[in-house]
Amino acid sequence: MYYTGIDLHKRTSYITTVDEKGQIVARGNFRNIETDILDHFVSLGKENQIVIESMCSWYWLYDLLTDNGFQVVVSNPVKTKAIASAKIKNDKLDSHMLAQLLRAGLVCTVHVSTLETRRLKELLRHRNRLVQDATRMKNRIHNLLMKNNCQIPVSDLFGLKGLEYLKKIDLPSYHRESLETYLHLYQGLKDRIEPLTKRVDELAKENAMAKLLMSIPGIGPIVAMYMVAEIEDIRRFPSYRHLSSYAGLVPSLDSSGGKERTGRITKQGSPHLRTALIEAAHTIPRMKRSRLNIFFRRRIVKSGYRKAIVATAHKLLQVAFYVLKNRTPYREEYSLCA
Repeated sequence: MYYTGIDLHKRTSYITTVDEKGQIVARGNFRNIETDILDHFVSLGKENQIVIESMCSWYWLYDLLTDNGFQVVVSNPVKTKAIASAKIKNDKLDSHMLAQLLRAGLVCTVHVSTLETRRLKELLRHRNRLVQDATRMKNRIHNLLMKNNCQIPVSDLFGLKGLEYLKKIDLPSYHRESLETYLHLYQGLKDRIEPLTKRVDELAKENAMAKLLMSIPGIGPIVAMYMVAEIEDIRRFPSYRHLSSYAGLVPSLDSSGGKERTGRITKQGSPHLRTALIEAAHTIPRMKRSRLNIFFRRRIVKSGYRKAIVATAHKLLQVAFYVLKNRTPYREEYSLCA
């Protein structure tokens, strides 16, 4: 058995292979040309376990190698401490260390989603990036109006009446040009976002997991599909605490000398799942009386708004865990006198 560590970069990959005794069999820097990389592994001529350090572009290499029958895992760079905390770092040492850790069974791997789930993730993240860009355009327009002390006569500046107001407003020529550019970009982004939103809504209506999640107050189609994409299979998590840890919604812990101190949430894990849950939690205070609404009101008195929102997001995830685990819709059962 051979063990191979790959330090993947944008244009090249440094590949180091060791044998069962840890002796280097082959190493080299390869351009990211699929045929060259495949030829290299075929030429080794033995069964090979391969580890790739997780980064934004690992998908193509993982798919290439697994489709050709190789055993591949993806390591968690945060928990691969021997590399993350090394004083001397270069591609040769990183790939060698990955191979040795794989040989010793000390690689902390990450879950690799199915191709279908990865496509869903890319759809959701693409839409989210466009929404963020549209929000930037809106903020720039508000900033322009503030610079000119414009009093906005409508409640929704980007509704029909608001857009008419923006088209007619009298501004200095240099600000008028900027306003028209921002409006054009905003409208273009909005035209792209709407069909993506409809696609996500349609997917949510057809997805059994999403239907269960949407029975929970505060969770709509977008948030539900984010949860479907990030959780994928609830059986991956033995308890809701494991799921909460994956979302980074558990408090950090510093324990030493018999003393324990808890801090802010870890924010380690899936930022997309955590953000979706926080957004869902923001809707709970505006909803009618429910278990989650009561939970939020009690927490806001104790901890303040921000901490109450985070606690509510954690509670939403706990409810979602049992809804998915038991495969039963959410039921609202609480005493009116509570």
